[in-house]
Amino acid sequence: MLGIFSWRRLHGKDDHRVSITAASIRGEVRNRVWDYLQLAAISTVMIWAGLSLFFGGVYRRSVLANNINVYVVDLDGGAVGTNVTRMVLDTAVTPSTPIWLQNHNLNSVDAVKAWVQHSGWGALVVNPGASARLESALAGADHYNASAAMTLIESTGRQVVAEMLYVSSALTTTAQAVARQYAQIQVTNFQATDDPAQQQPNYAALINPVGFVTVDVAPAGFTMSPVMSTFGYLAILLSIIGVLIMWKMTSFPFFARVRFCDLALMWPVLLLGLALVLSLYQALAFLAFRGPNFNSQALTYTTATFFKFWFTGTAVAFSLGLWLFNWFLHLTPQLMALPSICTVIPNVLSTVSTFELAPKFYRIMYAMPFYNGSSLILYILTGAHPTIGRNVGVLVAEIVAMTALLTLSIWIRQICVLRGISDAHGWFHGSRYYHSHIPYYKDVCADAEHQAESLPPRRAGVEIVDYDDDGVSLTTGNLGV
Repeated sequence: MLGIFSWRRLHGKDDHRVSITAASIRGEVRNRVWDYLQLAAISTVMIWAGLSLFFGGVYRRSVLANNINVYVVDLDGGAVGTNVTRMVLDTAVTPSTPIWLQNHNLNSVDAVKAWVQHSGWGALVVNPGASARLESALAGADHYNASAAMTLIESTGRQVVAEMLYVSSALTTTAQAVARQYAQIQVTNFQATDDPAQQQPNYAALINPVGFVTVDVAPAGFTMSPVMSTFGYLAILLSIIGVLIMWKMTSFPFFARVRFCDLALMWPVLLLGLALVLSLYQALAFLAFRGPNFNSQALTYTTATFFKFWFTGTAVAFSLGLWLFNWFLHLTPQLMALPSICTVIPNVLSTVSTFELAPKFYRIMYAMPFYNGSSLILYILTGAHPTIGRNVGVLVAEIVAMTALLTLSIWIRQICVLRGISDAHGWFHGSRYYHSHIPYYKDVCADAEHQAESLPPRRAGVEIVDYDDDGVSLTTGNLGV
């Protein structure tokens, strides 16, 4: 079998070929070198566009963390609540840490949990009765649980990366600093007192007066959570890109022979079917792997959850497929990677970061299908930060707009094909790579004009041919009657 690669089978095949340095193809080589330099310039633009979009969204992330607000809530109302609140609000503000504010509108731990799950990033709660329990322990009570003094409430399901990097660390670091500072003040005050009644306290409460427990009201801290929706949608998008390019390259006969209304219906239906299939695979993959990696505290994964997961992925894939196919229908081959890069990078960034941690330009992430799909998935799995109306509305609006735009794109593409403006691969008339069996419409007009000019001139008026041998003459008026 390897004999087919033998040079003996190629004997004489190269006799009619020339060297790449031959003068006969020097012009062609020069053209190719120029084309490759253009490709290098286009590739340079594309890679810098992608890198700039990504690093522009993350390079200032650590100095924009104070765009996130976390809250201290005093439900104690005593000395512990007052002192802890003051210590928290006096925490030094740096660009790399969230801003601490106080919330006066919540009156129970459950109310704080519900608020954080719905709209907040996190909260430090001074629990009710913290002052009374500490005073009792300092008076000599045997049992004291320092961790009952404070509760740290977070919601990793809102945005996993931002919660883990900034909110969770800010809550824990501040609570630890408050506990150390409170203990130092309390020990100092104890050493300075002369009251004998205060000389037999609960020393555990004296040394460790306030502690904390952490509660995640919408846990998404399972192993795959930061990248689960990101790489699921990315795999779908990359799979779609290959299909869209194939459709672009092989659709020339359709545009040349099929009616516009059929094409305008066919492509969206095909894209919807492709999106349904690929998103089904993503939902099945998550279903298969959720066992060892899914947090036991997260919401129960039901049949309805599977279908929500599936159809959310379908909406994301469908909107992105429509968007990219609009570009692919009109771009020449060397430019087709550009919309892909400028689509993939911002969408990926929208799921691994959040607009609070990016410059204002990146509020376009609100419109990214990845962002809206990921927000829906996190809500479906954790119940955190419900923005269902906005997310579904954005996806539906994008699908409607992109479908309308694709209809227009198909109409323009068919006109370009039928008039010989562009060929099957997307090269336009005038390019050295252009090749189409359909004649260019201006050339057809020019040929018609040339043929008209080559015809003999026509006389004005009516020419009368009169034959004298039949005795009838229109000239003399003799009609033979």
